[in-house]
Amino acid sequence: MDSRTALVTLARFARGQWGMVTSAQAVQAGIGYMQLKRMTEAGLLEKAGQGVYLMIGGQAAAARHRAVKVAWLRMDPAVPAWERPLLGPNSAIVSHRSAAILLQLGDLVVRDMEFTTPRRRTSRDQMVRLRVSTLAPYEVTWAEGLPVTTALRTLTDLLADGAEAGEAGGFLAEALDRRMLRLDVAIPELAPFARRYGCPADDGQALVRALIDQAAAAQPGLWDRERAVSDLARELLQLSNDQMRSLRSLAGAAKEPTIVALLARLAAGRDDQTAGT
Repeated sequence: MDSRTALVTLARFARGQWGMVTSAQAVQAGIGYMQLKRMTEAGLLEKAGQGVYLMIGGQAAAARHRAVKVAWLRMDPAVPAWERPLLGPNSAIVSHRSAAILLQLGDLVVRDMEFTTPRRRTSRDQMVRLRVSTLAPYEVTWAEGLPVTTALRTLTDLLADGAEAGEAGGFLAEALDRRMLRLDVAIPELAPFARRYGCPADDGQALVRALIDQAAAAQPGLWDRERAVSDLARELLQLSNDQMRSLRSLAGAAKEPTIVALLARLAAGRDDQTAGT
């Protein structure tokens, strides 16, 4: 295959993969390893990672979180990104601290590229850390074109890993501020980790307060807006049911449907918790 035809062929893969193509995809398309080597030496391709090439002109698409994109492509190298089942047997979902970075939540220290897979696997990349867990479809979202665990699932993964309270609190505060998770849904999911962080057992509300307080203490001045949101959330959680209903009535009279809906969700979550006890 001549270089021009080979470039057109590779571009079909690269178009949906941040300007990148794997050697396995190229070989399946009829482009051999030696031709890939010659095209790289000629400056038509750039080595992005083991078995992954970047087409010249694709640098901008690959620039953000390039290492994670390369690692994800290598998880199932022969299959194009758009043909990979979201939660198939070879799936890999960006998770834990790597997910926090892609979601742009918190200020966590990231040492590895972390992925959750449905079965035990290994990677030759020493910077890749694989976790085994079964994810539900509602626990996966998209960021930077990559499948990523949702804010709530990422937070529970961080807590299960024993993340510092300030780190987890910063993540939580930003997620609340950006409406990437709902407090009434988060509280019961966080409850199992309460005792680990010095709160009464299964007290999700106390854990939320503790985490956000720790984040504010660890980085004073940084969480001004997030602290305002969290302070409001704490106050709402302490209201009685009658007070909550009164506040909803006032919000309704003021024609604030968003606030009415928020208060209704909080009240519903509280009723569900009460029914379960």
